[in-house]
Amino acid sequence: MEILRIGETTHGKDFCVLREQGYPFYMLLLVETPALLEMEGKWEEIPAGCAVLFRPGQRQSYRAAGESYTDCWMYVRSDAPLLYEEFPFGRPIPLCAPQRLYALFRILCDEFFAERRTRSSVLSALGSALTDMVFAEIDVRGPQFLPLLSLREEIFRAPQLPWRAEEAAARAGLCCGHFHVLYKKYFRTTFLADVIAARIQRAEELLLSDSESIAAVAERCGYENAEHFYRQFKAVTGKTPRAFREGGAPTK
Repeated sequence: MEILRIGETTHGKDFCVLREQGYPFYMLLLVETPALLEMEGKWEEIPAGCAVLFRPGQRQSYRAAGESYTDCWMYVRSDAPLLYEEFPFGRPIPLCAPQRLYALFRILCDEFFAERRTRSSVLSALGSALTDMVFAEIDVRGPQFLPLLSLREEIFRAPQLPWRAEEAAARAGLCCGHFHVLYKKYFRTTFLADVIAARIQRAEELLLSDSESIAAVAERCGYENAEHFYRQFKAVTGKTPRAFREGGAPTK
């Protein structure tokens, strides 16, 4: 994957693009303002916060829908297909959290123009990550994703809290059954598995960096029962908390 050109540009209300033959390489747009995109001979308005990926040679026709038009754009050459054949090339993909992609894109821009020794490998890795994130957005639809993502981040920030599925589901505005289904769909793990993983991760950090008793570590990680902590820690890491402290290493 080779990034040929990259930029973030703002245009006026008269901005309009028509490339009948497209480009001989891929072009990715992250559209930051409302725009008009021509698809199958019809103009359709697309909201801010959409991605559009054009394949090599694909017709490109889009223009401003308001007083200005802003997008992040990137031209990419790849010897192998960038995404699968059925990918919706040339069609808008709504982004659940567009600011995350804009932030990654701006890091890409910095690396592109910095001319560091590691420029080529870093650009390839970050460019692949960006296209993978766009691809992942196709599977992440619905208003429930962002509340669940926020919840998951909080679990790993504060694993010591008394996390219960019923309360977590209520916070996300879901019934408990639907909550479990969506959590597994979005994160490929269960709510309970994440709570355990977050607590064991915190326990590992405390065991390696603190001299507190193991019972105190268990309490700081949200365990009311030290014996339960011992059993769960060994089941996950393969070591007792004491053996881990004496010569362990963090789990993957």
